[in-house]
Amino acid sequence: MLNLISSYAAGAGAAIRASFSDRANFALQVGGMIINDVFFLALWVLFFAGFRQVGGWGRQDVLLLLGLAMVIVSVSGVFFGGFRDMAASILKGEPDALLTQPKPVLLRLLTRDSIATAWGDLVMGLVILAFFAGLSWRDVPLVALGVVVGVTVFVSASVSFAAMAFWAKGARSFARDLTDFMLLFSTYPGSIFSGWTKVIAYTLLPAGFVVLAPVELIRHPSWQGAGVVVAGAGAYAALALGVFHLGLRRYRRGDTPQI
Repeated sequence: MLNLISSYAAGAGAAIRASFSDRANFALQVGGMIINDVFFLALWVLFFAGFRQVGGWGRQDVLLLLGLAMVIVSVSGVFFGGFRDMAASILKGEPDALLTQPKPVLLRLLTRDSIATAWGDLVMGLVILAFFAGLSWRDVPLVALGVVVGVTVFVSASVSFAAMAFWAKGARSFARDLTDFMLLFSTYPGSIFSGWTKVIAYTLLPAGFVVLAPVELIRHPSWQGAGVVVAGAGAYAALALGVFHLGLRRYRRGDTPQI
C-alpha cells in the first residue's frame, strides 16, 4: 500500500509540476476558468433575485451544490487528470509501455496529466462553499466526506466510460461526451430530475452520487445517508476497476482497436 501511495504521489506530482511549467499559459487558463465560474454564479444569483426557490431548492442549497461540484471536479482534474483523455491513450497504444512496469497501469494513466483549468474551479468552489453556501465549521467533516465520495464516483465513472475504448474505437469521443453530460447533470438541483432522468442521474450518469446525495447528507446528516453515499462510491470504484482490468486483459491479447 505504501508503494502504491508513493507511486501515485510521484506521478501526480510530476503531472502537476508539468502543468505549472508554462506559467503564463497556466495563469491564463486559471483566470479564464475563474471568470467563467463567476458568470455562472452570477446567473444563479440573478435567478434567485426574482425567485425564492426552484423545486424546493433555495439559493444556499443551489450554491452548495455548485460549490461542491466545482471542488469535486477540480480535485479530480488536478490529481487524476488523466481520466480526461484515457480513452484516447488506450486507442493510441500508450499502455504498451506501462505494461512492462511494476506499477499499476490504471494509476499511471490517471496521473499522466493534471488539468490546469481545474485550479480555477477549485478556487471558486472553495469561495462559494466558504461564503455563499450557508455552511458552518461543524459542516466541514461532512463536506470533506462529500468531496471524497464525489471525486471517487466522478473519476470511477469516467474510467468506466474510457474503458469502452478497449472494445470500440468510437469511445474516444463518446467517453468524453458521457463525462461532460455527467458534469452537466451535477450542476442542476436534484428536484428537476424525475422518472427516467432520475434513474439515469443515479446510474449511467451518476450525478446523484457525485454531488446530489452528498448535498443531501450535508443538509440533513444521518448515518443512513452517510452509508448510502459511501456504499455508492465503493460500488462505482469496484465497477471501474472491474471494467478496466477486463478490458486490459483484452488489450494484452491484442484485441483492442487502434487509432
